[in-house]
Amino acid sequence: MPVRRLLVFGLLLLAAPFAQANGVDDLEAFYDRVDTLTADFEQRQIDDRGNVMQRASGIFVLSRPDRFRWAYQDPYEQIIVSDGNVFRFYDVDLAQVTVRDIDATLRATPALLLTGGAALEDAFNISAAGNRDGMSWVRLTPRADDTDFEEVRLGLDDQVPAVMELQDSLGQTTRIRFSNVEINPAIDDDRFTLDIPDDVEVVDGRGMNGGGRR
Repeated sequence: MPVRRLLVFGLLLLAAPFAQANGVDDLEAFYDRVDTLTADFEQRQIDDRGNVMQRASGIFVLSRPDRFRWAYQDPYEQIIVSDGNVFRFYDVDLAQVTVRDIDATLRATPALLLTGGAALEDAFNISAAGNRDGMSWVRLTPRADDTDFEEVRLGLDDQVPAVMELQDSLGQTTRIRFSNVEINPAIDDDRFTLDIPDDVEVVDGRGMNGGGRR
């Protein structure tokens, strides 16, 4: 190989690490270009020894800002819906719906962090976490003390979230992998509402006094 070609090749190798994607920049690009999103997800809960404790799967529907539907379909059915103001959690097996305002604590949940907005930096400390498995990564640590996890790691592929890893205080990790992602599809508003059957108990946790039951 001629000396000049060797020199150019060597310079390209030296430049490659600096050309790698930055996770924070990719996350900002995602927020800039994505208004709606639909995806399938697979979730695994892994203990501190790497053993898989639980598996689940379902669908995720997002409409920024602050609206989403996170629906577990297998092995159990649970639906988590935000209409931008109210957060509803429906456990089908328990026949119970819990209703809460979207406060600062709920803004630090995994689904809501994908909605972005000004509240994201209020809820999380955000930093780049390098490149791994062909993805750029972001590390998000909740500012609030009363969350269920200590750290979230978000892997982006082509500026779209592909993997989310949630680390709790017990050393357990919940790993969520997204697939069949569709960017900016038309989504009906009724995807962000919840039809509650009459025989389902509703626990309303909104307001200063903790709400009540239906």
